[in-house]
Amino acid sequence: MARALGRAQAPTLLVGGSADRRWDRRIADSTGHEVLELPGADHGLELDGDPLGSVDVLRQVVERLDRFVGSLAAR
Repeated sequence: MARALGRAQAPTLLVGGSADRRWDRRIADSTGHEVLELPGADHGLELDGDPLGSVDVLRQVVERLDRFVGSLAAR
């Protein structure tokens, strides 16, 4: 997956949680794409035992996606 992302030509936003054991920030950064890492979030982008915090994580993702998609027109 990392190699394929590294070859991707289209603008890409990678989103992952630091508590997801499959997420590797170093690999994400090495692709050259934009990266959003959510501290404490798991693979489902949720915070264990913190439903309100999980809603805030979702808000962060939606805000970043909105900026990312908006930036595509300027490219």
